[in-house]
Amino acid sequence: MSTINPGNPEPGATHPSATIIRPNQPPVAFLQRPVVCTLVVALLIGIGIVRIVSTYHVFNHTIDEDAHLACGIQWFQNAYTYDPKHTPLARISIALLPYLDGVRGYGDPSYWQEGVLELSSGGHYWRNLTLARIGVLPYFALSTIVIFIWTRRVYGTATALLAAGIFSMLPVVLAHSAVATTDIPLTAFYVTAVYAFTLWLSAPSWRTAAGFGIATGLAIATKLSTLAFLPLTMVGVLLLYFASKQRTSAPGNQDRERWGIANVRGVMRSIGVGLICVFLVIWAAYRFSHAPLNKFSPAPDKIASRVFGPTSSAARVVHVLTATVQLPAPELYNGLRDLRDINRLRPRSYLFGRVKEGGWWYFYPVAITVKTPLAVLLLALIGSVSLAVSWIRTRVDWQRPVPLVAALAPIVAAAPTKLDIGVRHVMPVFAFLAMLAAVGVVRLWNCLPARAHDSPTDSRAALLAGRSAVVILLAWFIVSSARAHPDYLSYFNELGGSNPANILVISDVDWGQDYTRLSTYLSEQQVKHVSIASDTFFDPATLGFPETTLLQCRETATGWIAIEERRARVHPECYQWIASQPLKDYVGKTMRVYYIPEPAADQR
Repeated sequence: MSTINPGNPEPGATHPSATIIRPNQPPVAFLQRPVVCTLVVALLIGIGIVRIVSTYHVFNHTIDEDAHLACGIQWFQNAYTYDPKHTPLARISIALLPYLDGVRGYGDPSYWQEGVLELSSGGHYWRNLTLARIGVLPYFALSTIVIFIWTRRVYGTATALLAAGIFSMLPVVLAHSAVATTDIPLTAFYVTAVYAFTLWLSAPSWRTAAGFGIATGLAIATKLSTLAFLPLTMVGVLLLYFASKQRTSAPGNQDRERWGIANVRGVMRSIGVGLICVFLVIWAAYRFSHAPLNKFSPAPDKIASRVFGPTSSAARVVHVLTATVQLPAPELYNGLRDLRDINRLRPRSYLFGRVKEGGWWYFYPVAITVKTPLAVLLLALIGSVSLAVSWIRTRVDWQRPVPLVAALAPIVAAAPTKLDIGVRHVMPVFAFLAMLAAVGVVRLWNCLPARAHDSPTDSRAALLAGRSAVVILLAWFIVSSARAHPDYLSYFNELGGSNPANILVISDVDWGQDYTRLSTYLSEQQVKHVSIASDTFFDPATLGFPETTLLQCRETATGWIAIEERRARVHPECYQWIASQPLKDYVGKTMRVYYIPEPAADQR
């Protein structure tokens, strides 16, 4: 009976004795050919892009898309003062095509309103939105390619193709690849950075050190959560590295002696090269901006005045220095400060029907559990257990369990944060889950418990059971992914139940994406006026709404009323007046629609 060839591990790697891998005549040998691999990966990316683009005109802009566009357009106009808590690289990509198409800023003090104005620029709302969303597609492709390359290097070609395929079909990945936001760009560069780190550990040189530095700089320049996720991932990988019996396939080479972690000088050289690359990439993303020290912080001037006296010569010297000495990228400092302040504010979070200021440490494990297809979760669990058991028993190849560590690190890093507003904030986890699930497929297809007393008939039956399980799980996953179309954003697996909003809602169910559907519904009902309770900045006229009133908290209305699911659940105190009213309809996945008749004249 034939098997899937798990690939060619690095020299020195051995398979654990607890399993038997039966490499008869691999039917996938043709997949080893570079041309075939390239075509298959290109096909997977192409299918994914078709599915993504087909949702563009189904959904209006989500809550964050207009803001990211406004910030990107501002960057092209030589400033970056809007919302610096996000670094600019992804926003540059989002704004590139709209800017080249003639979209310019309006100077509105609110970047939310500015983004709405820019989307509506020239009366070409859908064109501008589509151009912005196209800016994310290269990152979807890059993520898939890096996952394939990394997985092929460590586990083999068949596993790599499976990993790329699983990633490209995950509903949460398709959802966030279809919107002009920063989460898929972060995934692309973060996965690249972790992979580059393993390359440096495996084969230290100035090239791999520089590659790691550039990839890290790109990830930080895309989203500041890299600063929380990557160090913890690196620590976990280093623990694997030092605990392994065999750390490299080429011990004693000159580059390892000069650039590796075998000596202090090697570490310092690599850190130096890496930091220079990180710094230059991030600074370039901010157009090599700079500002005097006193623009970063008034603390030096205040301390000098307090210590030496405000009119002293020493205080004047300090003041001159702080006004003269230039520091790079003041926007980065402002962004870090804004993130700190937002975390301290403890914005509202929602989980299991409860609203809380701040969040829950278990928010992201729950979100990942209900937003990932169950078949993928089961396969990833099999892959994780297989890799963990194999490494614990042999401690031979530290690179094989790295995806497991890399999947856990962002979840651990995000646990203490107070910003639990969507699984998208740990989006890189899904890349590593895809790799682990692919490992699980191959293990389940090829491996049997090593029981000496098994008869050939029992072995064949067990092997057939494993392969049947693979077919069932992959079919289940493919069907789940297909059925999610086009509502990838609000996808939940079977654990989500009939109303997933009872579990999660903020950007996992409702991100303000259903106003196009609501507009169509109101038009079909020939509604002349509607009152809307919304968290989304949008232009009603642009989306074809009738006369529209935006309801404030606790403001009542009669006639046609629409309330976002997100708004109703996160701010329930605002809508107690309508809670007892019957729901007339539910539009899309997120819009509650009510109709409250005008009171009779004698009841007024």
